[in-house]
Amino acid sequence: MLNYLKRIISSLRAKRWGLIDEMPLYNWVKCNDGKLIYIRKKAVGVVNKRDLEAFTTIYDEYLKEFGLNDRYKRYLEAKRRKAIYQAKYVIKKDRFLLNKIEIEDGKIKDLERFFGDGQRIESVLTYISMWCGYKIDQKTTSVKEYFTLLEEYGKANKTK
Repeated sequence: MLNYLKRIISSLRAKRWGLIDEMPLYNWVKCNDGKLIYIRKKAVGVVNKRDLEAFTTIYDEYLKEFGLNDRYKRYLEAKRRKAIYQAKYVIKKDRFLLNKIEIEDGKIKDLERFFGDGQRIESVLTYISMWCGYKIDQKTTSVKEYFTLLEEYGKANKTK
């Protein structure tokens, strides 16, 4: 019990990433996968309300800078369809709806794992690294730097 209380107290004092200019891409990906412990500079302790608030703040900054991308719009639409199928299943008890729920769940998981147009983040980093002429490391590259590079890479490829 004492160790648990110590972890909670240290969680409240934890230093968190506050800006997309600072936060490493690796931590960003982990937070977007639901592992909010990575909003902290040292990912230890118990996730608490401050972690969620910190991630919400940093995500708002990302949205102001880069807006909603198509991947996230598809993700939200899949979540909406899944919720509708779940509600219909509760009302009608039609087992066929369970298949539709599973299909939407698969789409959601796929979109959560992937960035851009269905490519894994590692693949995207490989292409951007080749374009830049140096390796892009997700543990040292900031969120802002990555998405800026991604935008510039997209612009460069549209002109070809």
